Amino acid sequence: MSGGPPTDELKVQACAGVQDGDVTVWSGSGNGACYFGELIALGLQSLGCRGALVDGGVRDIAWLEQAQFSTFSTYRTPIQSIGRWQVQRWAQPILLPGANVEAVTVSPGDFVLGDIDGVVVIPAEHVLQVLERSEAVTERERDIRVALQQGMSLQDAIATFGSI
Repeated sequence: MSGGPPTDELKVQACAGVQDGDVTVWSGSGNGACYFGELIALGLQSLGCRGALVDGGVRDIAWLEQAQFSTFSTYRTPIQSIGRWQVQRWAQPILLPGANVEAVTVSPGDFVLGDIDGVVVIPAEHVLQVLERSEAVTERERDIRVALQQGMSLQDAIATFGSI
């Protein structure tokens, strides 16, 4: 079809496979254009999607926040995506930049958790072990926090609880 906008057929197919509770992960070349925004989020949210991790640009930030659609991205941009990128494959492992390693492989079924500090990806086969260990660390940190709030010195807290 000539003269019209490029079709988003593959993007629509990829989004149609999203299930309740999923977090979508998008990877691109980071060329300044938007990879994700309000309309994709609205479509995914209607399927039960909980959020998106985007190695690329995101726009419509105010709407995403208002809709409580958790979105983590490499950068923000006002640049519209139409004609600037296209989906090439989905539901396959991808590489994303890592924090303490060059690249992290993210596969379908992996556990993605993000907050204001950043995002972690836990391979599916390690989720239970990591969550159990995380709960133990969280409990220990809670104990340290209470001790510090009750007047324990930082030096005593380290001596009592170990490294902080």
